[in-house]
Amino acid sequence: MSLIGELDLEPRPLIRAALATLALIGAVALGSRGGRWLDPALLGYLLATLFACFGVAYRYFAWIERPATRMYFTHTVRLLFSSRVFRAAPRMALLALDQIFLQRFIEKRSLRRWGAHALLAWGCMLGFAVTLPLVFGWVRFTSEGLNPDRYQAWVLGFPAGAFPLDSFQAFLSFHILNVAAVMVIAGCVLSLIRRKQDEGDSATQRFDLDLLPLVLLIAVSMTGLMLTASEQWLQGRNFATLAFLHELTVILLLLGLPFGKLFHVVQRPAQLGVTLYKAEGEAEGRLACKGCGSPFIRANQRRDLGALWKELDLDGARHGGGVHHLDLCPRCKRRLVAKAQGVRLHGAFDPFATIPVHAEPISDSISLTS
Repeated sequence: MSLIGELDLEPRPLIRAALATLALIGAVALGSRGGRWLDPALLGYLLATLFACFGVAYRYFAWIERPATRMYFTHTVRLLFSSRVFRAAPRMALLALDQIFLQRFIEKRSLRRWGAHALLAWGCMLGFAVTLPLVFGWVRFTSEGLNPDRYQAWVLGFPAGAFPLDSFQAFLSFHILNVAAVMVIAGCVLSLIRRKQDEGDSATQRFDLDLLPLVLLIAVSMTGLMLTASEQWLQGRNFATLAFLHELTVILLLLGLPFGKLFHVVQRPAQLGVTLYKAEGEAEGRLACKGCGSPFIRANQRRDLGALWKELDLDGARHGGGVHHLDLCPRCKRRLVAKAQGVRLHGAFDPFATIPVHAEPISDSISLTS
């Protein structure tokens, strides 16, 4: 038996993940001028990042291989490579602002939940935006010539401006990760408090999926802040030990990124395509239920669901009169189930006992087949 079969890996996502990782390696080599500007102290981070890239890419490609997910993904790609993308661009920008940056979909559930999630999301995005270019050798800082009081910034091997060490730009450049760490710690603490106080979350949460990512994020942030404290106020005491602990926590976080709850950060942008798909369906109009006549399903959704059912060998779900199960609204489906139960129990079960009085009777031509 092959190794892929033993590990239960899917061949196509595996190949695509390998190609994505090779593309990242090529980008690192190109941006760091053949590895010339890679920092040897960050090689451990680089290897862990490449592993995380492979794992995240494999899981993402395996995710979009699912029939339902592939339907949305194909529609989104088709939109992006069509002339309609120019008309949809303003809406996509607003959706990205609302769904990814502001994340107002969480604000609707709870302001406290939104605050914790926002601090976590923005802190992590800020941290990754700073550290990944440094790890990849795309951004670096050197002393400016013979003047040790000025630093030269380099981006992809090209000079990107110089600044004095006592300037605000220098302070922000050297301490922005501390700001991100404080944001992440605050978000994690708020999340842990909410999970402790919310009985529903406490009953369903798992340590490996819900609590361990928060613990790792706190460990990464705390060890990062301790490095700054050692350098600023403790004359560098225990700096090497703290640097090792920080690297260890970051590597553990990166290695767990493809397998834990943090993977939803990669999935979240796909929500933009789903929202656009729904908007196009609303513009096209809704189809009427063939049981009661009320509009209930978008036309594009009905077409795609029909194709999806055929792919999953579910196309035989039809009722009397040739009515497809997908052409009935949820209320009519429930009423048909109740009617079937009444038939099987020889009238002992009233099929309309739970149906609102104002509901119109379902068409007699539509019945469940035995």
